[in-house]
Amino acid sequence: MPKGIPLTEEDQAARRHEIFHQVARIFLKKGFQETSMQEIAEAAGLGKSTLYDYFRTKDEILLYFFEDQLNDLTEAAQRIALQNIPADERLRQVMGVHLESLLANRSLFMKLSQDALRLKPESQKQIQKKRHVYQDLIRGLIEEGVREGAYREVDPLLAARMLIHLMAPVVFTSRPTGTAQQMLDETMDIFLKGIEVSDQRRSRVR
Repeated sequence: MPKGIPLTEEDQAARRHEIFHQVARIFLKKGFQETSMQEIAEAAGLGKSTLYDYFRTKDEILLYFFEDQLNDLTEAAQRIALQNIPADERLRQVMGVHLESLLANRSLFMKLSQDALRLKPESQKQIQKKRHVYQDLIRGLIEEGVREGAYREVDPLLAARMLIHLMAPVVFTSRPTGTAQQMLDETMDIFLKGIEVSDQRRSRVR
């Protein structure tokens, strides 16, 4: 773009996305804390002053990663939630997309999650706000599933939180019991159906 013409919001967002993915490899190699802004600028092919036009600090880059991932995940989930199919099917599809997102960025999540805990409280709140949007979408699908008779009456927000947190053992385990998709399917079955057998089955076993 010619010098002096300001970038649109869309151009700015696209450039930030491009810069992050250009520098992600240096975070994986050196670690976030050990990487300087100068090294980030060089990895992105920018001058340091130009980098500051997009990210003023390293923490802004870290915050961007988590917000960007949550935005993409929520947008994909919203598209699924609008489909004219039963809520329980939509919920499984959403968790499948969640799995794909975690797998695609597994190494970065592992590298950067601890660093994210060191962000300032206001940045933590920004991430939390976006997590809540996604969490509420899952809650809505569970509520629909209850109304449709697919699920029993439960606390939908608590159930949504539990389901989201069940994704980590599927992706980040050091002792996989199958492929990630197989473990997700089993996790969903355990979550939705439980591990208790019915009284009728118990009596047969006894």
